[in-house]
Amino acid sequence: MVLSLVAVALGGLALVSTLSKPSLDSIILARDLAISATAVATGIVAPLLHRKFTEDSEEKVSNN
Repeated sequence: MVLSLVAVALGGLALVSTLSKPSLDSIILARDLAISATAVATGIVAPLLHRKFTEDSEEKVSNN
């Protein structure tokens, strides 16, 4: 959970930094935006996937 919050926070900061002073090179700008978006998405999706797969494995153990 903490690592997800860190990923969202750092991704958000990188996104704000990229948007406030964008690079003149379009490839570098695209790279920076992709890295920021990936960090934010990973921070949001990781706990959801962890919860889903943890619940599935707990159900399998309790059914056996």
